[in-house]
Amino acid sequence: MDPTASIQRLGFRKWYERELIKCHAALVTCFLCGITVAALLEQVEIVEFGWRPLSMLAIVFFASLLGWASWRSYITVLQRAERYGERSSCPNCRAYARFRVIDTGIDTYPSQAAEAVAPLQSAWLKVVCRKCGTGWRMPE
Repeated sequence: MDPTASIQRLGFRKWYERELIKCHAALVTCFLCGITVAALLEQVEIVEFGWRPLSMLAIVFFASLLGWASWRSYITVLQRAERYGERSSCPNCRAYARFRVIDTGIDTYPSQAAEAVAPLQSAWLKVVCRKCGTGWRMPE
């Protein structure tokens, strides 16, 4: 889901918390896949032909794929959350995550940093602080 829509629906604090939970669940999945790969590779005996070594190698292959996908998910979601989190404090009064979303959009020409993180990183929010009324755009 688009981060701007999620932030509008949930609020920034809940969105940020959920993003961190998602990315760390992906990290745990990656870690468990690594353990699975290491344990199965230790048990595989290539000289013994049959279903057992073949099935173990298939599991190693799929666990490697799942681990790689989990790692990519971890990095992407964490970088997206941190990018929005860096701009979540009011530049005037420093109130954290106390803002109201006024407008959202997608940049026509996203920056290179935005493209490197994730395809949705070109999405932006125009927000106003609930405490002092200062407006800013996040992320920038």
